[in-house]
Amino acid sequence: MSKISDAMDRSRREQERPAVGDEAVGGSVPVVFGARRVGLPTSDVEAYQALGSDVYLGLPEMSSRIVMLASAEQGAGVSTAAREFASTLALNGEVRTLLIDANLRKPVLHEAFGIQRTPGISDHILADAPLRDCLRDSGVPHLSLFPAGRPAVAPPRILADPRIDGMLSELRQAFELIVIDSAPLVPFAEGVQLSRKVDGVVLVVRSASTKNATAQRALALLEDAGAKVLGSVLNGRRFYIPRFIYDRL
Repeated sequence: MSKISDAMDRSRREQERPAVGDEAVGGSVPVVFGARRVGLPTSDVEAYQALGSDVYLGLPEMSSRIVMLASAEQGAGVSTAAREFASTLALNGEVRTLLIDANLRKPVLHEAFGIQRTPGISDHILADAPLRDCLRDSGVPHLSLFPAGRPAVAPPRILADPRIDGMLSELRQAFELIVIDSAPLVPFAEGVQLSRKVDGVVLVVRSASTKNATAQRALALLEDAGAKVLGSVLNGRRFYIPRFIYDRL
């Protein structure tokens, strides 16, 4: 675990150097996960397989693991990263996987898989919808989806409800890996609340978009919450040099 902590420290120091304009995290700034660079183009299955290996190495030995993907602000591509990560691990690793759409403010995973939004998390907490009725077949082997549910006026209250703990405990009995798509951490409270209940958090930043100060603020919120930050990944990386050359750098 010290390697991951050291890598995160290096990542933070490097992010203090502006890359695009004067504040955005850009291609020249390596965002580190574990001991190496990780970029996540959505079509690159190998990148998600590598991320999956790093997540498993960063988490304690358990029969079931819960990892949350989150961003500092909206638009970093967390939902896409969570979907591709969960799908890749389920399909290629044959891991019993559950993908939870906990971004109750802007849920999109039900649309991505072409299923109904309800019943889901909000229905389970607010209306006692049975958990079994909220879980759907995603169409991807070994992958189930737990959608957000009906629109909610107070997402922080729902995800801070004591029944969330019992829900996650029950889901651990059925799945080896649980991947949570979270709302952005800086503008909204529920992602930080949820970070206390998971085994690890991966921070997603978007190349040339996420500001260093905003990313640092998100990391500080996670640390203050006592969350286990596994690392960070760079989404939307553009390769201005050939990919095979970049991989050798």
